[in-house]
Amino acid sequence: MIDTFRTAFASEYYKLSKNKELVGLVFVPVTLTVLVAGYLYYDLSQNMAEEIDGSINPWKGVLGKVVFQFFYLLYPILVAIFVHACCDVEYKNNNYKVLFTLPVSKFKIFISKVLFVLIAVLLSVSLSYVTFLVCGYLLSRILPEIGFQNYDFRNVAFFVYLKLYIALAAISSIQLCLSLQFKNFIYPIGFGMFLLVFSMVVWQKDFSDFIPYTGSFKSYINLLGENTLFERLDYLNLCSVFVFLFGSFYLFKRKIHH
Repeated sequence: MIDTFRTAFASEYYKLSKNKELVGLVFVPVTLTVLVAGYLYYDLSQNMAEEIDGSINPWKGVLGKVVFQFFYLLYPILVAIFVHACCDVEYKNNNYKVLFTLPVSKFKIFISKVLFVLIAVLLSVSLSYVTFLVCGYLLSRILPEIGFQNYDFRNVAFFVYLKLYIALAAISSIQLCLSLQFKNFIYPIGFGMFLLVFSMVVWQKDFSDFIPYTGSFKSYINLLGENTLFERLDYLNLCSVFVFLFGSFYLFKRKIHH
C-alpha cells in the first residue's frame, strides 16, 4: 500500500516539479518580499527624517503593510493558476484515461495530487515567512533607526502566515474542484478572481466568513491588528478544505467516464 502511494506521489512530483507555475508559486512571493525590503531600504535611507515615525511598529507598519497589500491579491491568483496547471497536465493527451489504467487506486492517485498541491503551497508560504523575518532582521542591522530590533514580531508573523496558509489550502481545494470541472482555464481562474474581489468588498459582513477567499484579505487585517487568535473564518476554512476535496474526488472519479 505504501509503495503504491509512494509511486503515485513520485509520479506527481515528476510531472509537476519542473512546471513553471510551481516555480512562480514558490519564488514570486519570496522575490516580492525581497524587492519590497530593498525598495524600503532605498526609500528610507534617502528620506530618513521625513519617513520614519518612531511610534509605528515597522514590522507591520512598514514592511508587513506593503508586502501583504500584494499578498492578499497575488497569492490566491498564483494558487489558482498552479492548481489548474496540475489538472491541465492530465488534460493534455487525455492522460486521465492513462492514469486509470495504472495498477494504483484512483483514491491514491487523487490524494497524491492533493498532497503535492498542499505541500507546494506550504513550501511557498513557509519560505515567504522566513524571507519576511530575514528581511526585517537585515533592515534592523543596516537601518537601526527604523526600529525593527525594538519589536519581537515572530509570534504574530507565524500566526498570520499560518492562517494565510489555511485560507490558501481552502482556496486550493475550491480551485481543484473548478479545474476538474472545467478544462478551459478561463472559468476556474475567472471565478476565483471574482470571489477574491467580492470577498474584499464584503469582508466586514458576517457571511464573508463562509467565503474562503476572505482569508486572503483578512491576513492583511490580522497583520495590522497583530491578531493571533483563530476565528470562525479560520475554522470554516479548515472545514472547506475537506468539503471541497470530497467534491474534487467525486469529479476526479468521473473523469474515467469521459
